Amino acid sequence: MDISDRIRQKMTEHNLRAVDITRMTGATKGSVSQWLHGISSPGGKYIIPLTRALQCDANWLFGGVSTNSHSSSPAQQGNGFTPSFISKKLPILSYAQAETWREFEDKASIKDQLEWEYAPAAISHQAFWLMVSGDSMVSPVGPSICEAHIILVDPCMQAQNGDLVIAKVGSTKEVTFKKLIIDAGQTYLKPLNPNYRPIEVTDQCRIIGVVREARLKL
Repeated sequence: MDISDRIRQKMTEHNLRAVDITRMTGATKGSVSQWLHGISSPGGKYIIPLTRALQCDANWLFGGVSTNSHSSSPAQQGNGFTPSFISKKLPILSYAQAETWREFEDKASIKDQLEWEYAPAAISHQAFWLMVSGDSMVSPVGPSICEAHIILVDPCMQAQNGDLVIAKVGSTKEVTFKKLIIDAGQTYLKPLNPNYRPIEVTDQCRIIGVVREARLKL
């Protein structure tokens, strides 16, 4: 179950429609549609209004983990309800920065040079946001991730078949965002855009991290 499943679950429980979520969060109709179809996830400014609308804990909504299973409901807490959740801010990196981020020791020295975005607490301390570049993950059908998105990358997760990943290709410092495919003993990185060719995974290819979610950068 991902965040889109959890949003739809709470909408069903509380008899809410997409138009209700649009009205209660202030998000556009298109943004809500993308949340519900798993194309993107809500940005930081929508966390509190969305959890209010769905009457749920933000850690559960974004990460599937509740910080307090015995917390009182929004109705019990009144109109001043603020969800009980712990979130963190993570840096938004470029592709070049992503290649060395995990090994970079003096992260504090460039803190003020980076833009930061809220992320669920249920993510490793090495995680970061990445600004999507190019159109190789823009699909004519199904989920599509374009340059308007940032993606949440966790370097501490083990990549599995079918995961979206960030990888370093070959002996260069080139970093790419693709879907990991393992089939009949062969491993390759597949773009969602059919105009691009898959990349064979060799010994010189290194998976940098697994993509946990995509979010429109407004």
